[in-house]
Amino acid sequence: MNRLLIVAVCLMVSGCSALTTVFFYPQSVWVQTPDDMSYPYSDVYLTTADGVQIHGWWLPPESSTSNGSSPSTVVLHLHGNAENISTHFRSILWLVEQGAGVLTLDYRGFGASEGRALIPDVLHDVEAGVQWLQQQYPDASVWIVGQSIGAALTLTYAGRMASESVLAGVVVDAPFSGLGDVARYAVTQSWLGWVLWPWTWLLPQQWDAKQAIAKIRIPVLVIHSAEDKIIPREQGWQLYQLLQSPSCWLESRGPHIASFAFADVREATWQFIDAGICASAL
Repeated sequence: MNRLLIVAVCLMVSGCSALTTVFFYPQSVWVQTPDDMSYPYSDVYLTTADGVQIHGWWLPPESSTSNGSSPSTVVLHLHGNAENISTHFRSILWLVEQGAGVLTLDYRGFGASEGRALIPDVLHDVEAGVQWLQQQYPDASVWIVGQSIGAALTLTYAGRMASESVLAGVVVDAPFSGLGDVARYAVTQSWLGWVLWPWTWLLPQQWDAKQAIAKIRIPVLVIHSAEDKIIPREQGWQLYQLLQSPSCWLESRGPHIASFAFADVREATWQFIDAGICASAL
């Protein structure tokens, strides 16, 4: 609730896009690295178009570490709005095991990345990650897998860059439809939050996923769980219905961004990435 009060104060004072920084809760300390789980990795430092140095980990596919081959599929992983890659990378290790190379990226202000997380500035971070993958692996299919706020950023980026995108497709797990939408849902979960509800309408809308999604022309897989208590399934379903590109809805289960804990969800996701198959989880 303290964070909601901060949001309200910021809205009353400014009502500007700078408020979007309160949607990010960065942590600079790493909890663990892929080494701790016996996965090889390397540090990647990128400079964004606006001059900010950001950091990520490159996790090569298991196949390439054994025979030196280049991956045919590479993935940019965009995590949720809290902590950093050290607490999120485990959710995408299965992609490495399937044969994809993964760049898991920290937004500006997270982990070893410089700067301050703010929308739309973080979209430069997404672009830098995509460009690095394209330059390093020009023959590979480039995908983004985004979770929570990373999912919303994925859709916004894919829509706004539709005319010049090099992406083969995107996977979004538990996306929210807009900053205002998710803020209104959060504040209405307690009686005190209703006091803050009117101020959520001052949040900027121009970078919301629902504003960009109709422009997407690449394949999109939307994953959401009805048990999600952080971002309601209805917001993911709303985005799915707005898609005009080849798309697939995958019903998940469990709490927020826990989808990849389930083997059948992982398998259905990989079928979509690897073969364009729209499968169902069990």
